[in-house]
This record gives sequence, C-alpha cells and structure tokens, in this order.
Amino acid sequence: MKKSLAVAGATCAALLLGTTTATAQAATAAAPAPPAAAPMAAAAACNLAVYTPWKENISSSGVNDHARSKYWTVNNCSGWYFTATLQYHRWDGWNRVAGTDWVGNRSTSYLQWRCQGKGTFTYRTKGSARGGSPARVGWSTSGERRFSC
Repeated sequence: MKKSLAVAGATCAALLLGTTTATAQAATAAAPAPPAAAPMAAAAACNLAVYTPWKENISSSGVNDHARSKYWTVNNCSGWYFTATLQYHRWDGWNRVAGTDWVGNRSTSYLQWRCQGKGTFTYRTKGSARGGSPARVGWSTSGERRFSC
C-alpha cells in the first residue's frame, strides 16, 4: 500500500512538471525498493512516448483536414498494456476523438481524426502504460497545440 501511494505521488509530480514520456520505472524510483529488486533498477524501463499533435492533409481534398499525432513504445514492453488517445479541449474538458489500446511492443503508430469544419481547438496526445512486476502505472501527455481545420 505504501509503495502504491509513493508511485501515485511520483507520477502526479511528473505530470505537474510536464513530463512527456511515461516511465513506469522512474515513477517507482521515489519508493524504496527491497534489496532483491536493486538489479532491476539498472535495466531499461518500458516507456510510452507521445508526440504533440499537428494538422495535416491526408486526403485528395487539398485541405488540411486531419488532426494527427504519433506514439511508440521504447525498450522492452512485452506484456505491458497501453492506451493512447488524441484529445481536444472543449468547455467540458478534454474529449477523446481517436484512440487505441494494445499489449506489448509497438513501433511508431499514428492517431488521426478528420476535424474539417469542427472549429478551432487545443489538441494533445495522452497515453498510459501498465505492467511489470511489481505492477506499475505511468502516464504521458504531449505538448498542446491549438489549430483550426
């Protein structure tokens, strides 16, 4: 219980400082690890990297009519569970417009949403990573970008 509270506290601190990569192992660094877990600290942690959204024309219309973003896993993420979402901000908060869930490693992939005619909004990419032993959770949030389609 103490360790999960320390992980939650470290994760919240990372979010407040504007971290853009979810590092599950870094979130647990604030929690004291038993001596048997010390060798694992040297191993590379599973990460989820997210990119700031942009506007792009991916159709033959000649109009920049899609909000797009990319994400990828870093290091060995076998058995980890991930979520990545493209969001825009409205009066009621952040709304998911595109997203995906998966388990395991993934190279660079894209999220997109046809935003033509929807107005001007602030966009961001948000992701989560869950897994490991002991279980860890990490979040990543990209920078924000405002544009109209």
